[in-house]
Amino acid sequence: MHPRPLAAEKLKAAIYLKAIFPLMADLAHADPHARGAVQGKRCVIQLEVKNGPAAYLSIDSDTVRHGIGRHPSASIRLLFKTPELLNRMFAGENIRPSLRKGFLHLPFLLKQFPVIADRLTYFLEGEGRHATDAETIKLRVSLGLHAMLAGMATIAAEDPSLENVAMATPEGTLLINVLPDGPFGTFSKLVTENGTEFSATFGQPIQSPNAMMEIADIDTAKRLIDGELNAITAIGLGREISIRGLLPLIEKASLFLYRFGKIMEV
Repeated sequence: MHPRPLAAEKLKAAIYLKAIFPLMADLAHADPHARGAVQGKRCVIQLEVKNGPAAYLSIDSDTVRHGIGRHPSASIRLLFKTPELLNRMFAGENIRPSLRKGFLHLPFLLKQFPVIADRLTYFLEGEGRHATDAETIKLRVSLGLHAMLAGMATIAAEDPSLENVAMATPEGTLLINVLPDGPFGTFSKLVTENGTEFSATFGQPIQSPNAMMEIADIDTAKRLIDGELNAITAIGLGREISIRGLLPLIEKASLFLYRFGKIMEV
């Protein structure tokens, strides 16, 4: 097996940090096991690739927030020498990054933090995938939709193979909503005097989106997230996923979504 090019490793590392890492914050709010792991804790965990992307989790008792970039006062700094090492860690390998700061927080790092990582694996790849109760299914859909939206924005901003598609994407906001009552989130392109910005939000109310993609129900969303349903095909049929509004924005967003799925398969 040949190693992947550095550019591909950097892109996947950015996706892990910007689209998968924030799901740990989601779990700390929604899952009792993950919530128990952070209860009463106060620290900032920084993950960063040398000369590459970085992100952090800010933990303040039962409030956990995800941020992109380097935190000015991280309690724990975990440095990966290459993006490949970070990718291998997220893929489940026993990779030990360099601990640059945070020796006093080692008990939390070695005992409580892995609980959140294990719960994320449970819902995304483990037995949670086969759960049939409505509460677990909705949580899995929420995690998957959040990852999809953030992954789409990351790819639009950073994937050199889709640079022309990103340039051709019209400015505006696409709302993706699971009927009848969520979860929902947005994918946006904003053009300012400082350049172009792609971003995603999750669960934040929005007024007057430029385009909408509505997924028929939770079961359809679950099939989409699990790779059992092709979004472009479902949109074409018009039964399971309906669209309206700025169609070029939806078209380009669908390409970013497809690319996200392919990258995460590798």
